[in-house]
Amino acid sequence: MTDQRWKRQKGSTSGSQTKTESGGAEEVGHQERGIERFPVEVIGNILSHIGNVKDVVRASWTCRRWRVALRHHLHTLHTLKQRESYFLPAFEGSRTQELEFLLTDTILQTIHLQNLDIRHWTRFSATAVVTWLLHTADSLRHLTYEVPTTTLYVNMLERCATMRCLESLRLQYTDIKLTTHPGAPRFICLLSLTLSELVDVTTLQLQSLVFACVKLESFSLTKTHVTSTDPHWTLNLTSSSLKSLDLGNMSLDSVILEANLLETLRLDYSNFKKFKLVKKVGGLNCLRIDHVRTDNLDLGKDIDCLDLEEIAVKESCSQVWAAIDCVFSKPSSKLRTLEVIRREWNYHHPLNLNLETISCLFPRLDRLGLSVDMVDDSTMVESQLQVSTVFDKLRFLELEDSAICDKFLLVIDGALKRCPNLTRLLVTCDNGSEFECEFMTPFAKLVRQFLHVDIDFKKTF
Repeated sequence: MTDQRWKRQKGSTSGSQTKTESGGAEEVGHQERGIERFPVEVIGNILSHIGNVKDVVRASWTCRRWRVALRHHLHTLHTLKQRESYFLPAFEGSRTQELEFLLTDTILQTIHLQNLDIRHWTRFSATAVVTWLLHTADSLRHLTYEVPTTTLYVNMLERCATMRCLESLRLQYTDIKLTTHPGAPRFICLLSLTLSELVDVTTLQLQSLVFACVKLESFSLTKTHVTSTDPHWTLNLTSSSLKSLDLGNMSLDSVILEANLLETLRLDYSNFKKFKLVKKVGGLNCLRIDHVRTDNLDLGKDIDCLDLEEIAVKESCSQVWAAIDCVFSKPSSKLRTLEVIRREWNYHHPLNLNLETISCLFPRLDRLGLSVDMVDDSTMVESQLQVSTVFDKLRFLELEDSAICDKFLLVIDGALKRCPNLTRLLVTCDNGSEFECEFMTPFAKLVRQFLHVDIDFKKTF
């Protein structure tokens, strides 16, 4: 009897194990069939979010459906970031040819590639670059090509000018040489153009380029030395569609901008003897001026501050402050962002702006950046912070000072008490080691009662 019971128990155990194993096999089979039924469009979207072409190729060899997704549904392809090749010896020297071959092979397999982002520090051959552009001429919508140069010359702008779907173009280390063909279309769909560190460019070439982009809405030009046949070095940009202009690290005698639809104007780290904006319709929505020196800044007969939603003026000359003085004399219910930082230069134009004035003029302010030096010298700091000024809408606050002192801590204390809904505070200072030693101890005692505020620190040197 004992032997029979043992045999029955053994048979039941083996049967249950067989059922378990068969159930596991069925489960794996269901998973495999689920992967097989996975939409190739979704797989292509996954491959498009991989930031390196080498990883894209590795992932595409997972199975046949992933290779099909690479060919028919890959819409974005990236290389390494521009400076990363310094730290990866695998992409230096002869390995660059391997990356070039890998890019060429992958791009030629795609059918509907829309976004191509190539940022590398070493050179690619002209043959490979031309091959990439020819193969994607009918599908590419966004192109970023930030490579110092090629082994042979490639006229990138001329190659991109006839692309049928190109909407966004970012180029670095290139020159402007557009041939004129009567009736030939040029940049028929281009909406955004970003150029930096151009080679051998003149004011006439820039003017012709902007004029050729009939639908251009955003134009950015940075770190470019512009020459001119005009003895006054005047850059005259005229566009009937331009909505955003960004000039950075530029030095010109005169800039005249004619754009009725302009909404955003950014000027950074630039020198102009004269900057004039000709705008006959509406006003600006965003105005950002940072480290700009000019003898004459003309933003029109008057700046319609009722349309302004963002104003940021930092460490610029007196002429800049005089040009925007009217903004701080009229109330505005649309303004959401205000950054006002004055340092570094001696100002002859007074700007009486304090917390009480800001609260009264801009009641819907969401972001505020203010330097302690902006506090009105005619009024003591203590008296300004004792008023019943409350910023109900303020979420982000940046306070900046060039020196650690009791005044800075007093301003921070008063600002935190006047901002009940503040979520983030950014404290900026350029005191080096004193920023940690002399400032952090009293500051830590101060902010213990404001634990709901996310506090960040930034040094400037």
